[in-house]
Amino acid sequence: MTAVDPQRVQSALVCMYLDPAYAEAVRGAGPLPELRPPERALLRDVDPRALRTDAFRRARAVHTIVEEYPVSAALLGVAGVDAFFSTPAFRTCVFAHGSMALSFGTWLGDRAGGPGHLEAAAARARRPAPLAGAGLACSPRIVPLRVPAGTLEFHERLRARLGADPVAALARAPGPARERPPRSSRREAVLVEASASGEVSLGTASEPLVRLLIHAATPRPRAELVAEAVRLGADDAAEAASLIDAWLADGLLVELG
Repeated sequence: MTAVDPQRVQSALVCMYLDPAYAEAVRGAGPLPELRPPERALLRDVDPRALRTDAFRRARAVHTIVEEYPVSAALLGVAGVDAFFSTPAFRTCVFAHGSMALSFGTWLGDRAGGPGHLEAAAARARRPAPLAGAGLACSPRIVPLRVPAGTLEFHERLRARLGADPVAALARAPGPARERPPRSSRREAVLVEASASGEVSLGTASEPLVRLLIHAATPRPRAELVAEAVRLGADDAAEAASLIDAWLADGLLVELG
């Protein structure tokens, strides 16, 4: 007899609570590869009324996303954010016990343009992944990225317009914002940095620095980063080594192993 995995059943229940369409799929006949037959049979016996005891459960989940992705939410509209909770990406996150904020950022992709990438980077910086290996790497609390020119100014302007309570602002105007983010083929280099307390700062940086930090997303030997810095514009290996020492001292790079 196939064993029932309580964690998988619990994950499916979370999805059923937040997505009525998934609850219907569990009760239906179509394939659901994430569930074994005994688990699905158990879930089919759940009284549908039990899934409707908290009418605001999904709204609270949307609220959580809006708080971390306010400009993206304004660009998508509340219904656009809500749609995430009916996607395979959300279910994968739940079954893998992942971060909802990080999964939303991955699902968001280019849907909110450069501002969406900024807010997804902020979510990653707040949740630094442990680094493994040896060498020099970009600090896990820093996310370097290149976005369409004008993105940072657009993000700051729309974020200010949302005020101190973006959730309330979007409740008053839930549709997508009429103003659209820059789509320029030119790029601006940005660093997104989170403090230990989770406060995030966004700012432009030099293109060579951002490119080098992107290159150092995985640990690299020091000599490789010196060569990359020269390729990106340092006068020679001595200057590149001095720059790398300064970036280590500033915490932009970290040394592993």
